[in-house]
Amino acid sequence: MRIVALGDRTVTLICRLGGVAETIRCEDDSSAEAALKELLIDESVGIILIQDRYARPLIPILEEHGRSHRVYPVVVEIPGPKGPVKGDDSITEAIRRVAGRGIPG
Repeated sequence: MRIVALGDRTVTLICRLGGVAETIRCEDDSSAEAALKELLIDESVGIILIQDRYARPLIPILEEHGRSHRVYPVVVEIPGPKGPVKGDDSITEAIRRVAGRGIPG
């Protein structure tokens, strides 16, 4: 299974340095949306790392993917060079959905 990172120039460079062989550099929200849609239907992709600034506008697409009951690809939001976008991070949000109210916040 492939691991693919979506993000701006800095994030894709950091992912490459971290060992992610395949990256897609996004210039704007529409290029991120097109790349994400293509990756979500590609059965060879196991993990998609997406920069949070691009993931936030694509929440409806990500929620639809979550309701599809497909295990792969797993989509993980990663922060950009300026830190996480304000608000809950996606991992904490996902844990709250699964675990219920056991997590403060």
